[in-house]
Amino acid sequence: MMKNNRMILVLFLVLVSFVLGACGLTPAQVDEAVATVGNMSPSELTNLASTVEALPPEQIAAVATSAAAAGYATLSPADVESVQSTVQAARVTATAVGQSASSGERVNATQAPQAAPVIVYYFAQVASESGIKAGVRYYLNWTTENANRVEIFGNVMDNPQQGSWPIYNESNDWTLWAANDQVWVEQFMHVTGDQDTGATLQNVAVDSTNITLTFRDPQFVDGDIINIDVNGLRVLDRYSTQGRHVSFPITLNSGSNTVAINTQNAGVTPPMVVEVTISNVISGSAVQLTRGMNKDETQTFNITAP
Repeated sequence: MMKNNRMILVLFLVLVSFVLGACGLTPAQVDEAVATVGNMSPSELTNLASTVEALPPEQIAAVATSAAAAGYATLSPADVESVQSTVQAARVTATAVGQSASSGERVNATQAPQAAPVIVYYFAQVASESGIKAGVRYYLNWTTENANRVEIFGNVMDNPQQGSWPIYNESNDWTLWAANDQVWVEQFMHVTGDQDTGATLQNVAVDSTNITLTFRDPQFVDGDIINIDVNGLRVLDRYSTQGRHVSFPITLNSGSNTVAINTQNAGVTPPMVVEVTISNVISGSAVQLTRGMNKDETQTFNITAP
């Protein structure tokens, strides 16, 4: 059992070498951390081995090869060389990621996902009346996390966390690039008017009579306005859907509850499409889209509460 545990430990050491290095530790610091794990007591080693054994099967399958790093005589020299090369390559990659901040170089999010910025929202919105008079076709809006630089078509935005940028030219294809000192991400968007996706609202069941309904315009934000009725009572009146999620608390009756979404204004590019997110869902889809709706059209679905 102890030999098997030490074989599994080797796989852990390979993985931890990369993870610690990706956190900015030097190779010497990584070696020190690995040595600490290697000096664990038998009981500590057994507990660690149990944790590592819970790794996905494809990683566990690498244990036999990785065990070569432990120096077992039953393993061939080729196995030993393979594991050593893997560990060294992982450390080189981790060191490069750690040095990116000081060198000014950034890597793609696929190379360092834990340090990557996040593009939370990126959507197009109709221009205001004053913007239209000034020649603005629409605005590109964004919200990011963990980013200190945002660019659109090579233009650096003043606020990397959240902002809006006017579009004057005829292009409808735009890429948002967001980065911090180490990692960059990007998201492409083709701007077009609202379109019926063929979706329709479905019934759900929840585990509480106190829930939240969250609404968003998932396409071109063009002034869609909705009314929301629950069991025939108006709970939201003439609400203009936004490109970002906005939530509202709702109290349900025990049993079946009917939610009606009515179109007051389908915006400048009808039909209107609404994304609705229901909290506390235990059966059915928590995030749904309405079908394309024109002015004065209504779509309903039922929420069953305990």
